[in-house]
Amino acid sequence: MASINAYETDIKKLRRSRRSRRFIRRLLTILAVLAVALLIYLTHDSWLPYFENILEEGYESATSTTLEEEEESNFPFDVSSRSNVSIGAMRDCWVMFSDTSITTYDLTGATIQSVYAPYGTPTVETSSSRALVYDMGGYSLMVISRRNEIFEKKLEDQILFATIGEKGNIAVITSTDKYASYLTIYDKNGTEIFHWADGNYIMAVALNDDGSGCAVASLYASGGILKTLVYVLDFSSTEIQAKSSAIETLTLDIEFTDDEEIWLVGNDAVYLLNGDCTVAYSYDYTYDISGFSAKDDVCAISFEKPGSDEYLVAIFEAGLDETAEIIYNEEVKCVLVDDGEVYINTSSKLDKLNTSGEVESETDLSAEYTSFVIYSDNAILLNYRTVVKAALG
Repeated sequence: MASINAYETDIKKLRRSRRSRRFIRRLLTILAVLAVALLIYLTHDSWLPYFENILEEGYESATSTTLEEEEESNFPFDVSSRSNVSIGAMRDCWVMFSDTSITTYDLTGATIQSVYAPYGTPTVETSSSRALVYDMGGYSLMVISRRNEIFEKKLEDQILFATIGEKGNIAVITSTDKYASYLTIYDKNGTEIFHWADGNYIMAVALNDDGSGCAVASLYASGGILKTLVYVLDFSSTEIQAKSSAIETLTLDIEFTDDEEIWLVGNDAVYLLNGDCTVAYSYDYTYDISGFSAKDDVCAISFEKPGSDEYLVAIFEAGLDETAEIIYNEEVKCVLVDDGEVYINTSSKLDKLNTSGEVESETDLSAEYTSFVIYSDNAILLNYRTVVKAALG
């Protein structure tokens, strides 16, 4: 009998031991899951935008065939009764701000997402994967992707202008009590990472492609003459990386080239600056500037010839001293540089030109349009009444 009781005791101890081990394993599993969840929560700001972009790229790839085969279209859009209408384009969608919302659309014009943004003077800027909308003269801004709102901010100082970089960071110029123009850089998650001012009026900012720095053009007056200073800044340093001598022009825009040279579009001349901000090339205008666009290695500027119906378009390419010049016998409404090509929107057509000035395709237009963007081999065109899509040849 004693041996039986001892055996039963050993069995009970074994069962209790097994239950204890199972309990410990379950507890450790739960703790591990909680630890992973906590880690995901604490680090989500760093990986969520990247994961979001991968998902969107996968979605676009999976649905591209469907879009190509889809015959139904929501174009044209009647915007005659809407206010504050502007358009932009990303790599995998196009965007339109109207009334009090910013909306992303696919190739057929179907809505992907719409976000409420009650801005008085909305301005839209886009990169390949994100769109920035801000209230010029107001205090609010928002960054969205194809399917998500990334972040929104309400600032204490009045926004003068802003721009967005390829890495998702944004540069915001505000007017403060101390400075007429004050630069603040936010990273892709909306965190402030850099501030700068030189006491002058900041006229333009270009963010470099890797998100590590920017070029800034500031304006001042001396002896009744407007002069521009160009600075190159690194967000990891308080030291100025490069500074130009005074350039006698009113800066309209600046843009990095692929080799981090700098286009400076002025009101009376265009300049190409080396990386150390010395002038490598300049082109003085013969006529009044009417439009411009600069992106990467290409810059295009349109001019109106006084006393005639002719317009001149000049095309510049970094590394080349020769300028291509094209004459149009009708009004040039808008000029746009996109992916190394130059697009010219006139009263009756949309031309695509190479950097030599040769017309590669011509699309007839049935109406006049005030602006356009390029998306997936199509032009999305806007006027005061409608938004249309035109396939490019």
